[in-house]
Amino acid sequence: MRRWPASKSSTWSPWLLAIGGALAAAASNGAESQQRTPAQWLHAMDVAFRDLDYDGVFSYYTVNRAQQVAASRRSREVGEIDSTERREATLGFGVGSRSAAHLATFRVVHKMVDGVEHERIVHLNGPPREIIRVGEKIHCVLQPGDELQNLEGSIPVGPYARVFARRFENMSENYQVRFDGTDRVVARPATRLAVLPHDHDRFGYRLWLDSATGLLLRSELHDFEGASLEIFQFTSLKLGDQVSTADLEPSKDNVVMRRLTKSPNAESSPEDSSQPQWRVRWVPPGFHLTSSDFRRPTDDRQGVNTLVYSDGLAAFSVFIEAMPEAGAGSVISRSGATVVLTHLASAGDDDHLVTVVGEVPVGTARRIASGVAPHP
Repeated sequence: MRRWPASKSSTWSPWLLAIGGALAAAASNGAESQQRTPAQWLHAMDVAFRDLDYDGVFSYYTVNRAQQVAASRRSREVGEIDSTERREATLGFGVGSRSAAHLATFRVVHKMVDGVEHERIVHLNGPPREIIRVGEKIHCVLQPGDELQNLEGSIPVGPYARVFARRFENMSENYQVRFDGTDRVVARPATRLAVLPHDHDRFGYRLWLDSATGLLLRSELHDFEGASLEIFQFTSLKLGDQVSTADLEPSKDNVVMRRLTKSPNAESSPEDSSQPQWRVRWVPPGFHLTSSDFRRPTDDRQGVNTLVYSDGLAAFSVFIEAMPEAGAGSVISRSGATVVLTHLASAGDDDHLVTVVGEVPVGTARRIASGVAPHP
């Protein structure tokens, strides 16, 4: 039998020990992961976001696509903008045919101080902006000249986890959650979960949770073909005693601080209606109507009916309004998981514009929009 020389054996031994140690650590991490059920891991993630002290930099990546799929139904004067284009501008979408990716980077500092949540979110690219939250009170730190009303639609009104992560604890039975192995993110052992939809009418997720604390370190949202639509990931992270209270304070250099107050649209007012004027004849299984209202503008424009549906995890809204005088084209836009789709509907002799906005595939949004009809 051939024997390795002593020198060869001494060279390989440290490597074998190192590999063995790594395999043992991975096996131990995997065993610890299996001690909790997927549902318990999701609960741990929610608790970590709320109770843990953390200071980290994270990136948020989305794939954006926009396409005008039909010409305007009616001719328009040069420079006129219809209500669909106004809504898309508000949502950050545009008309035209293009495909692009967007990467935003933020710093988040979160700390419990005397039992109250404190949070500071700093935009690290684009105009310098910060969001300061103490409990339910929110302030924005802006550069002079920034218009607060233009930012309110993109400012989180709760913990950043509710913007960049989802409320997985509320999801319906139309999803399955299972273990998907172990990994490492920002040099920390992570337990990976897969959130799988039972049909093609909603998206799936992959989650990387810190094995020690349950904090979400990375998430991916993908379509049923496996293409990533949104990616969130920490690139640096400090936890516990490493988080300084001083880092919760806003920057002081040439900035102004504004209190953010959420209020109804000043240009419209809701009208109570026990019975929605419109109905959606088909929604994906598991989605239920969560709210509806009718807002009448203060000027002579027609009102807008709004229906909101959710399955506990994903949500979409349906807007129905009279056809604008300038006309409207059929438009499909997508930013990450959010689709904006318009559809032309008729009610008797009147034309209406239906807009579906939400976290559903394009084909699903099209089927939802085509089923909108007035209540009999």
